[in-house]
Amino acid sequence: MIKVAIAGVGNSASALLQGLSLAKKGEEIPGILKLPISPSEIEVVAAFDVDKRKVGKKLSEAIFEKPNVVPKYAEVKSDVIVKRGPTLDGIYGKLSEVIEESSEPPIDVVSTLKEEKVDVLLNLLPTGAEQATMFYAKSALEASVAFINATPTEVVKNLGKEFEEKRVPLFGDDLMSQVGGTAFHTGVIEFLKSRGIKVIRSYQIDISGNTETYVTLEDWRKEVKKGVKSNFITSRSDGEVVAGTSDYVEFLGDRRVSYIVIEGEYALGEKVRVDISLKTRDGANAVQPLVDLIRLAKIVKDRGIGGAIKPICGYYFKNSYRYGSFEEARKDLEEFLRKVMSEPRTEQ
Repeated sequence: MIKVAIAGVGNSASALLQGLSLAKKGEEIPGILKLPISPSEIEVVAAFDVDKRKVGKKLSEAIFEKPNVVPKYAEVKSDVIVKRGPTLDGIYGKLSEVIEESSEPPIDVVSTLKEEKVDVLLNLLPTGAEQATMFYAKSALEASVAFINATPTEVVKNLGKEFEEKRVPLFGDDLMSQVGGTAFHTGVIEFLKSRGIKVIRSYQIDISGNTETYVTLEDWRKEVKKGVKSNFITSRSDGEVVAGTSDYVEFLGDRRVSYIVIEGEYALGEKVRVDISLKTRDGANAVQPLVDLIRLAKIVKDRGIGGAIKPICGYYFKNSYRYGSFEEARKDLEEFLRKVMSEPRTEQ
């Protein structure tokens, strides 16, 4: 069993819990890595939040509370009670408009991680909650618990060496969706370049109706997301790139619409323009990478490997290590796994 704790019982947590529930019933999660650990062995044993509509409730109930908008795909059985985490900057700005802060006092996160013998702490806080993210990262480090940072906060840059010295895995930053706009946009550019097309410029506009999109209406949060997405795509393109969330449309709920335009040039100076409309569900897009990362964290932790591991961070995240292409990143990940799986587990 892999014991997992979650910081932030939002839409991604809801989708993950429902995906794990279906996995326990024998349903396949498309696209996951073939590893010696099954998704059915993942057990969420602790959860932290600051919203009074979630704190004190069973996790199976809290994942369907507002402001969550992920649809109900499956029944989730969990008697884990959501505990009150520290607020810090977790309701700063527009977050205060959607989160109703609990009056309960914060619990001792480190003690909880140790008492529950947690293997992996999963950080699913909103973009911009940097103080809260760093708090949970340091709590994981203190408790010797692997840390997965799905947010853009630069945990790898700031704490990577400390996690490596303590031989605790650290995966981040800013999770890459299974088939989100950034991954799809980048993949199309890679295809065009493979056919000899000179990519001149491209842009991407994302629209959704969930909390993450709402809070990025604030210019400073929007710039954070825009910077990470644009920099990632630019690393695979020779042309000018602008990418970032554009607007919040409440009735879309968990649905996301990504508009992508790519302009290029081929033989005889002729121009090519690609216009794409990609429609996905944000919550479901997080399930496959999170299921992979939780299992990978357990595997490397059991072998005494700590720190930010480039083949894992570079493949699953947008804001850490960069590769020239998805193919290169995938090959590096597969080679790393072959090497790691041949190593014996260490005593914990």
